[in-house]
Amino acid sequence: MFAKLGRYLLFITKRERIISTIWIVSMVGVGVLFTMMYPSLFNTKAEMLSMAETMNAPAMKAMFGPVYGMDALTPAIMMAQQCLLWFMLALAVMNIFLVNRHTRVDEELGRLEMFRALPVGRLTESLATIQFAFAVNLLIGVFTALGILAVNIDGTTTAGAFAYGLSLGTAGFVFAALTLLAAQIFSTAHGVTGFGFTMLGVFYLMRASGDINGSSLSYISPLGLGLKTEAFYADDFMPIVILLAEGIVLSVIALAVNAVRDHGTGIIPARKGRVYATKFLQSPFGLAWRLTRGTAFAWAVTMLILGMAYGSVTGDLDAFLSGNDMIRQMVLASGAGQSIIDSFVSMVFGIMAMLAAIPVMLCILKMQGEEKHGRLEQIFAKSVPRVRFYGCFTAIALVESAVMLFLPAVGLVVGSNGFLPLGDMLKASLVYLPALWAMLGLCVLLVGLLPKLTALVWAMFAYSFIHQYFGRLFDWPDWTAKISPFGCIPQVPVQEFTIVPLILLTVQAILMYAIGQWHFRRRDIG
Repeated sequence: MFAKLGRYLLFITKRERIISTIWIVSMVGVGVLFTMMYPSLFNTKAEMLSMAETMNAPAMKAMFGPVYGMDALTPAIMMAQQCLLWFMLALAVMNIFLVNRHTRVDEELGRLEMFRALPVGRLTESLATIQFAFAVNLLIGVFTALGILAVNIDGTTTAGAFAYGLSLGTAGFVFAALTLLAAQIFSTAHGVTGFGFTMLGVFYLMRASGDINGSSLSYISPLGLGLKTEAFYADDFMPIVILLAEGIVLSVIALAVNAVRDHGTGIIPARKGRVYATKFLQSPFGLAWRLTRGTAFAWAVTMLILGMAYGSVTGDLDAFLSGNDMIRQMVLASGAGQSIIDSFVSMVFGIMAMLAAIPVMLCILKMQGEEKHGRLEQIFAKSVPRVRFYGCFTAIALVESAVMLFLPAVGLVVGSNGFLPLGDMLKASLVYLPALWAMLGLCVLLVGLLPKLTALVWAMFAYSFIHQYFGRLFDWPDWTAKISPFGCIPQVPVQEFTIVPLILLTVQAILMYAIGQWHFRRRDIG
């Protein structure tokens, strides 16, 4: 069952050495950076108490988790309360992709069948994958704890640092084990990913409901249970033990299911499709839509919910910002001399626009994935022009760009109970359309001209996101914002609307698209 486990674990380590290293460095580095910033955010204990009271509001509990340690507030406690949940969410995403990549994806592509032709145990790949995932989560947890201890802000203790780090790592491990189980249940990689993110959303909502109402739902959710450690205050390690036990139990169940199921299938068989494809699916546009609709729907729901979440805090915005100097500086930097509401809206849509760019870029990059797996050759062997097929993906991405900006604007209005006017929110949101088109054009350019360097578009996205969060806070020069398409957009409503940068970005997007299409039509496929 487990023959050649050590060799296979080494093989996974070699495959993951770059991606996992990036995740470890990013998670630990950003965590330490946030920790270093907290002592400068609160000048007095009264400011911390004011912030904690604001965070105790239902909307704040839903977003950040429960408040604890009101009688002994320190910067370390404030950091743990406001950061741990979001780092657990990021680590859950990493684990879903990591485990799916080495289980169901490899099985779909026929890699596991090749390995099983060798003297490799039936359960070797599953056990090696969950062991590797556990090691990565453990490293992130331990290094985060050591980084916090090295920074040593007020209120830091060894027990608190490891309670924080290990709760983060064990919560991530639970999602790794849950994804391993999903890989045995579902027959497709998309099904596994969809289940993983669905459960992440369900657990987040359970935690939010439990924290608001004080019910046991928080203890059922791995996210809620991880927060029960109350790092730097109670330092309760029992939730960590429970999370570890949950991860082990889920892993054992997944291995048991894997031992009895047929290779290439799941416990839930793939849904039988039509005997004959519909006329719509037989068209290039229909195929492109079929390949991208799942991602589009998932992101549409996400953008709407995020908009509603941000809108729900507008009523308590003044109190919330008065207790958090860092966020107040970020918000007010969005529009000096403007109202806090306008500055907040400007900052929110700057972030939401970058999130909206993700499904747009994924839609275009789906073409590269189809090419990498050899499926484009089968399509172009028919009488399907390359430009037409690529244009179908581009058309879908263009529609997505508008929808993904429209939905958070609606969500913000709904979340604020109509306090924010829909017309103004749409203006502040849709002004970012040319920035999304520029990112779309960059994707087309790279896929057509430099398909091996498509990671550059994610580098640009990462730079844009970092600048949005920290550029104003650390007073970076103005020219650094212009490197990103998002930095060229007038931040309505705190800045005067000007159409010139929008026209320039649109022209830039068209040029990149034309060059990418021209090269894609002429280069070799594959």
